[in-house]
Amino acid sequence: MSLSVVCELEKNTYVEDDYFILEFHWENPAVKAGQFFMLKPIISSVLLARPISVFEYNPQTKTVKFLICIKGKGTEELSILRPGDKVQLTGPFGNCWADFLPEKGKVALVGGSAGVAPLAALVAEKPNYYFHFFAGFKKGFKEKEHENAIVGSAVKASKFTISAEDGGNALNGKIVNFIFEPQSFDAIFGCGPAQMMNALKKKCEALNVPCFLSMENRFACGNGVCLGCTITTASGNRRVCKDGPIFSSHEVNFDE
Repeated sequence: MSLSVVCELEKNTYVEDDYFILEFHWENPAVKAGQFFMLKPIISSVLLARPISVFEYNPQTKTVKFLICIKGKGTEELSILRPGDKVQLTGPFGNCWADFLPEKGKVALVGGSAGVAPLAALVAEKPNYYFHFFAGFKKGFKEKEHENAIVGSAVKASKFTISAEDGGNALNGKIVNFIFEPQSFDAIFGCGPAQMMNALKKKCEALNVPCFLSMENRFACGNGVCLGCTITTASGNRRVCKDGPIFSSHEVNFDE
């Protein structure tokens, strides 16, 4: 079930290097890690809402947070919002990580850039599960508090590894390179840039490790009507918003 509600922004926290976190009060329906909302300010110069993954949902306080990186005019508009500004929130949409989570075991969560958001939401949702969280970024963070803000609940995972391609305040290199033994996990979940997810897919499939990926395609409606997010999969054409956004790695092909 999804709803479209005009919500007042409670907090807009700028973090670093074009990252910011929006926080809203959200009564219902309940939100699951891996799902997303369509966000659009009531006063806006863009036509379409922007699909944003849930970063954290707290059922006790009824708050939902979104980690966003500025990539264009739509996200730039969201970045300058102030508390009290009104935003149309439509959602939640999509399947969730819990649909693919083994009942017991060890799962690696691999997030790149703002792709850490839906995976951090899973750590918050399943605090007693064993997760090894791998977070990768282009650049390291200037302050530890900035790093902690961007990875959110990921720091509460059973084990946490962070890398930066410039080596700043982190391991130096691409995060997939630091998953030394994929076969030690019962499953691996990933979200981030296509190049990262393709590398993760190949690494997991070479060792027959179940791998599930959250796709980040652009789309307009969020509920499967516009077909703008259609991708070609092993099962034919699939809509990222309606059939996903999470798919088995065997379904998706990044090399086409």
